[in-house]
Amino acid sequence: MKKILLSLFIGSFCFAQVFETVPVLQNGTNDKRINIAVLGDGFTTAQLSTFVTSAQNTVNYLFTKSPYTEYKNYFNAYAIKVVSPESGVKHPGTASDVTEPVFPVSNPNNYFNSTFDNGVHRCYYGNTTKVTQVLAANLPDFDVAYVLGNSPEYGGCGGTYAFASLNSSSNEIVVHELGHSFGKLADEYWFSGSGESANKTQTSNPATIKWKNWIGLNGVGVYAHAESPSWYRPHQSCEMRYLNQQFCSVCKEAIIEKIHALVSPVDSYTPANSSTVNANSNVTFTVTEILPIPNTLVNSWTLNGTPLASTSNSVTITPSQLNNGNNTLLFSVNDNNPLLKINNHSTIHFTNVTWTLNKSTLKTVDIKAKERRFSVYPNPAENEFYIKGKQDFSKNVNVILHDMSGKLIPVKFDLKDASTLSVDINNLPVGTYSLSVTDDKELIISQKIIKE
Repeated sequence: MKKILLSLFIGSFCFAQVFETVPVLQNGTNDKRINIAVLGDGFTTAQLSTFVTSAQNTVNYLFTKSPYTEYKNYFNAYAIKVVSPESGVKHPGTASDVTEPVFPVSNPNNYFNSTFDNGVHRCYYGNTTKVTQVLAANLPDFDVAYVLGNSPEYGGCGGTYAFASLNSSSNEIVVHELGHSFGKLADEYWFSGSGESANKTQTSNPATIKWKNWIGLNGVGVYAHAESPSWYRPHQSCEMRYLNQQFCSVCKEAIIEKIHALVSPVDSYTPANSSTVNANSNVTFTVTEILPIPNTLVNSWTLNGTPLASTSNSVTITPSQLNNGNNTLLFSVNDNNPLLKINNHSTIHFTNVTWTLNKSTLKTVDIKAKERRFSVYPNPAENEFYIKGKQDFSKNVNVILHDMSGKLIPVKFDLKDASTLSVDINNLPVGTYSLSVTDDKELIISQKIIKE
């Protein structure tokens, strides 16, 4: 979303007003966090303090819900003080699922034209094009956004953005609707024609269903939707079915995977830039991490392909450990949260920091550092697997496989696009292999891959 909105910034800025933006949660720089934007609709200038308080309350409440609680450090949040000419949200009284008017018909001039009665009475939604324009002009590096409407009536809807009214249930409505717009989760209280999602499927076999690893745990099973029994949900009392519940294990996992897809657990590292140190001195390398609560990150270090003992976020390299010429120090981190039961998750989302250390005969060590994020999938694999980078690979990328005895295994690979490699393992025997990837002769990946 950040890249999309940054590209829209120039095109949309002239159509949207710049409003005061207030931080309501600050854990780091925007480029290293998932940024929540909270916008108001139907708030006049005199009512903006009410909006900011409501925005703060909804953000605070969101992080009482697992898995947001565990990953609070990964987020920033901002309240964008959008001013509407008139107070309130629209209610045309046109819904057919209730006897209208449920409350008085109204048509205030609010900024996003937000209104009840979008198909059903409680569906409160607005003009998403205008929301996008305001975001581009005020918080272009946002990742998730929702709109709070100035109405005490019950309502909300998810979609491109989540919308919720200021009803007494608004905190719960925001959590539920963000399940749609952020977690890409389906409703579980009824069947909707949105197709497959992390928590909805037409597969009923417990051995092959997408949440098979959770079957029998924490109430997870295979439950048919009453109105469409060929579709199934994983739980009977998830937040996506009833308000004032917790997310089920399947939905928690989907939200965590979205978090992993958006942000790296590496906040910074030192040495960070090209530097030169005395080759006769110890050099300490440190990675500052964004820690889940409690910390579930797993760290590893290798020097020239050899694992080091340290599993902390810091390691000290002595002069005797370095060869003359180029050396590669690789730090790798993945998340081993028990809320995840994805097979071989450590290869799905991991972040590496690589330092190239050139020890010269001049008794100096030149250090260059680089952070990269990768996914290796599927793992296990039958015929081929893919290596997806968050950054592009160079033309000098190389994929190396060894079996567990250390024997080099010839392997074919192709650059499918600038950031994706495909590796052909169709003719390899079943087993576990050591995968190494170099780019411009620097080791950037060291992982295990399983051939089924």
